[in-house]
Amino acid sequence: MPLVTKDTLCRVWPKEYGEVEDEADDVENPSIDQDQSAVIRLQKYQSLTSIEEVIAWLKNEAVSETGIDLSGLPLDSQRLLTVLKDLGPFKRLDVSGNQQVDKDVFLQILETYKPLQWINITGCSISEDDLKELSSNHRKLFYSIGRIIHPVFLTGDSRNEFQNALRFTVILRLQQSDVSSVSLPFFGIDQLIQNLTDAVELCTDPHCTAMFLEPHSGNLATIFGSARNKDEDWHDRDVELLPRRSFDLLKGGGYDIVVHNSFNNPSKYAILPPQVEGQKREIMDITAFLKHMEEQGSPPTDPDAAKNLVDLINGSFKLMSNLNASMFEMSKAAAIRERTSRSFF
Repeated sequence: MPLVTKDTLCRVWPKEYGEVEDEADDVENPSIDQDQSAVIRLQKYQSLTSIEEVIAWLKNEAVSETGIDLSGLPLDSQRLLTVLKDLGPFKRLDVSGNQQVDKDVFLQILETYKPLQWINITGCSISEDDLKELSSNHRKLFYSIGRIIHPVFLTGDSRNEFQNALRFTVILRLQQSDVSSVSLPFFGIDQLIQNLTDAVELCTDPHCTAMFLEPHSGNLATIFGSARNKDEDWHDRDVELLPRRSFDLLKGGGYDIVVHNSFNNPSKYAILPPQVEGQKREIMDITAFLKHMEEQGSPPTDPDAAKNLVDLINGSFKLMSNLNASMFEMSKAAAIRERTSRSFF
């Protein structure tokens, strides 16, 4: 089920997706067609009387190369888990619009089908508090997911709510008051590696410096709001998340990745783990960070993708020895400036 339609992508990124084509007046609205298809699909499901009929129908209706689409179908928990067992294996699952799916059913899915690249639980009986509880008590399971589609990740700064969240900050030394920073939840380490690779490649391109300045700093959010596999083209990425602009730099929960960019002096970076009360946040390099994530329960990373990221960072940046006072002052000044500038989110 597409979350962002092609015409929307064309309007937001016309250079990538092309101009929006004018539709003739007699062409039906595609959203109406989708609604009608959903109604017909639901009626067909409701006409089936046995689990065997349901499974046979879903094998043709719901299973594709991209995953399993059970959106809008009110399967109860027992029937849903039975269906998934027969339809598997899969990497992507859409159960949106099914209020029978609560936190207990969601937990069973996470425990049984891992790793998952993507799961849509929009419109299910899963609240923000449920997700906080599950991510706190079952953190290792969440590291086996690439993306979770849920309104809570579209409306606020996840660093204030979720322990396994991350903030990526770029500080430009050329203009000391310019800082771009986004915060987002992250789960599967392989997707994070791909996002970091895209971001670091942008940071190291001297022609892209202006991408981090107002009014273009939304480009950083574009990277982390996207999901793609390493063998997929940038234009084929999924846009399914809204990273939040972050103003309280280097504060709050979660991980921090800071890139201090310069094209006249050596650029530097630092990775900091979440703050633990009474302990100092020790700077990690990229290799130590990936090892740390495995120790936290993250599944083993794709070795080729991990090596590519490590080589890219080590070849372009030096590790910061400390986050000195001048950097904090720079971040503070930039945060004040961003509060008064145009906001994208």
